Amino acid sequence: MNESLEARVSGLARVRDEDLAGWPHSEGARTLLAGLLADPPSRRVPRARRLILVAAAVVAVTAGAVAVPGMLGTGTVPAASYTGSAIDIVREGDFLVARIKDPLADSGRYAEAFRALGKDVDIELVPVSPKLVGRVLQASLGGAGQASTDLVPTGAGPVDCVAQPGSCTLVVRISADTTGPVRYLLGRAARPGESYQDGRGGN
Repeated sequence: MNESLEARVSGLARVRDEDLAGWPHSEGARTLLAGLLADPPSRRVPRARRLILVAAAVVAVTAGAVAVPGMLGTGTVPAASYTGSAIDIVREGDFLVARIKDPLADSGRYAEAFRALGKDVDIELVPVSPKLVGRVLQASLGGAGQASTDLVPTGAGPVDCVAQPGSCTLVVRISADTTGPVRYLLGRAARPGESYQDGRGGN
C-alpha cells in the first residue's frame, strides 16, 4: 500500500478541514501547536509521531471550541440556555424562562446568566410581606415585547404559593426577542427578623 504518511495521519482526525471553516485560531491553540513543533534537537521526536500529536491537538482544541459557545456563550455567540446554582434560564417558545433557584443570591449572578444569553436583564429581589412575594414592585422594560412573573410549586405536590411562598419558585418570563435593557425589582419571602421593603414594617 503506497498511501502517503500525511494521508494516513490525516485519516486519524475526526474533524475535517471543512468542519474547521470559519473558526478562529485561539491563543491556546497557537501556543500548544508551537510547543509541539519547537522541541529542542536533543528531544526531537520522529516526524510521524510529531504529526500524530499535532493532529490530536487540533482535534482536542476544535472539540472544545465547538462545545463551549453552545453551552456557555461567548462575547459574540450567545448560549442557548444557562444553568447555575442561583438561576436557570431556558428558551421556551418565544420566551426566555428564568427560574430563581436562590432568591438570596447577589443580583449580579442573575445579570451574568442573562448576559450569557446575550440579554441585558437586571433582577433584584427584596424582602416583602407574604402577599407580595413574587410580585413586580418596579419594572423597566426597554424593548421587551412581553414580560411576566409567577410563583410555581418547587416540588411535585400541589402548593398554595400565596400561603406558602417559601415552597415555591419564582419564574420570570421575558420575550426572547427583546433588544433593550430589562430592569425588575421583585418581592421575595423575608427571612425571620428581616424588614419588609414594601412599607409594611418587619416580621
